[in-house]
Amino acid sequence: MGVALGDVAAAAGVSVSTVSRVLGGRGAVAQATRDRVEAALETTGYARSTLLARTPARLVAVCPPAEPEHWQIDVCREVALQLQAEGLLVSVPFLDPAGAEVRASAAAGAAVVVTPTFTSLETDLPVVRFAEAALGAGTPARGAEAGGRRAGAAPGSERIAARIDLTGGLTLAFDHLAALGHRRIGLVCNDTGDLADMLAQRFRAEHPARAASSRLGEWIAAVPKSHAGGMEAADRLRDATCTAVIVQSALQLYGVFAAMRQRRLVVPRDLSAVGFGDSVTMRYTGPPATVLALDTPGMAAALAAGVRTVLDLPGARLPSIAPTFRPRLVARESTTAVRR
Repeated sequence: MGVALGDVAAAAGVSVSTVSRVLGGRGAVAQATRDRVEAALETTGYARSTLLARTPARLVAVCPPAEPEHWQIDVCREVALQLQAEGLLVSVPFLDPAGAEVRASAAAGAAVVVTPTFTSLETDLPVVRFAEAALGAGTPARGAEAGGRRAGAAPGSERIAARIDLTGGLTLAFDHLAALGHRRIGLVCNDTGDLADMLAQRFRAEHPARAASSRLGEWIAAVPKSHAGGMEAADRLRDATCTAVIVQSALQLYGVFAAMRQRRLVVPRDLSAVGFGDSVTMRYTGPPATVLALDTPGMAAALAAGVRTVLDLPGARLPSIAPTFRPRLVARESTTAVRR
């Protein structure tokens, strides 16, 4: 029976993906780790096919989360197109909870993982991702250190391509709604995920009524990311006397609109709504949705620069200080002055 990659990995005390990267000459591997793998190759007698020539890093795993927001899909599409135009191969594994798709990409020779998420990943591959803008000044988000690395990760294993100013985005939404007379503003967010946790935390910290009301907890509806979840949240927040809501997911926003119609109420007359992230569909909802729009081309360009930095490729690289992207408010017809 021949020697498999798993045998070499066990002998070297590393993962199969690390052995694959050493064999293919792909990605960054510490010299001490490379030495252990090469020693294990010799001691196990692993015979590498002469058909598998050593190649430069050419495969990049562009990973949307398992349940992506529409803006994350747009960013993944943009960065994949840009990297392919530069001659790189791209796989698009989802970040499933078990990490099976990412491991499969690593075994296939992926040199780096790039993802429009805020979460550290448990992988031996270098990771290029986003972080919240407030990380450098406050408490790190769950699972990440202020510098952008997970606890115990090797230096340089994660690169923060850009910071997303969630606080600034919520402030824009609050300012817009407050100018229309709204004070009882609710939040509809996902019931799982780091982004939902960050939004809820920032919602409590930035809410214009935070000093005067003890009801902020009632004004946060953490529900499944679904049409039904949005309907449930709208009913709950409307019953809690909210006159406006900020909504994390497009599916939830559609559910908010449907719940109001079901109750024979009208958006925005009876409930104003602001969505998070823009897309073509947001312009054709009933009514067209006011949103916190994100610069998806700019965010994709930042992730692509992170890939070039990690792989030492020509073209724009990451600056010494990662750029910060703040959402901009696009006012459409789903918000109006509060009813007196």
